[in-house]
Amino acid sequence: MKGTKINYKGLDYNQDGDRPVDLSSVPKVTSEKQLRKVLRNKEFMYMVMGEDKLYGVNKLTYKRKHFLLMEPNPVTFYFSLAFDSLDQLENARALLSEVLLDSPPSAKAAPFSLVFRVASVGVIFSFFAIEAFMNQMLPDYALINYDGKLVEKDTIQRWVPFDDKISRIIPDLCKKDFETRHPRKMPIIWKLKKLRDELSHLKEKRTNGFTSYDNVYQDILEVNLKSIVSTVKSFINFYQPGLIQNYRNKTLIK
Repeated sequence: MKGTKINYKGLDYNQDGDRPVDLSSVPKVTSEKQLRKVLRNKEFMYMVMGEDKLYGVNKLTYKRKHFLLMEPNPVTFYFSLAFDSLDQLENARALLSEVLLDSPPSAKAAPFSLVFRVASVGVIFSFFAIEAFMNQMLPDYALINYDGKLVEKDTIQRWVPFDDKISRIIPDLCKKDFETRHPRKMPIIWKLKKLRDELSHLKEKRTNGFTSYDNVYQDILEVNLKSIVSTVKSFINFYQPGLIQNYRNKTLIK
């Protein structure tokens, strides 16, 4: 088995120690009819009480059926897509290598498109994982100091550039700095952002009068996705240890 462990989005218990909750007055659901009724009630909220955190429960509908889902952390979804791309990219590059010498230019389009698609997924979702994680680290009920002003979480999420979040706001909130602790890894994140921006905007840049995307295609061919994915994992686990864990050959790698 290989993949990424799905973790859940939780909130720490209050420092006052109010974890014990008396549920004796909460009505019990004793039939399927009652269950369907409470699932439809928009005012009801659900949670799972863990040993150290409270976990939210989503009320969702699929094919007109209501169900509960202990809320997964989408950061692990994003990282999983990037992590799974590693082997896929290796296979795609092998297919491209087979047609490099003895095939006409048109015959290389299909294997190259596979390389481009897989590498793009790895790059984009690596970036999504970091960005989503940083937004999760912002406090819900406290103002954040940014450029001498106290602003709300929503303002930081919407308007503050990625560079300021990763270099200023997150280190200040967490009282530790990934860039200071790992100076050789931070340039990899800057390269990740640059390539992600290239892929997102895909601006034409003609260098010989005919082709438009030489630079981004070359960057995709040369991208060290393994280094990017490893660095993203290091960044996330630096600020929240254990959030990203991978499986390889039935062994969990933290």
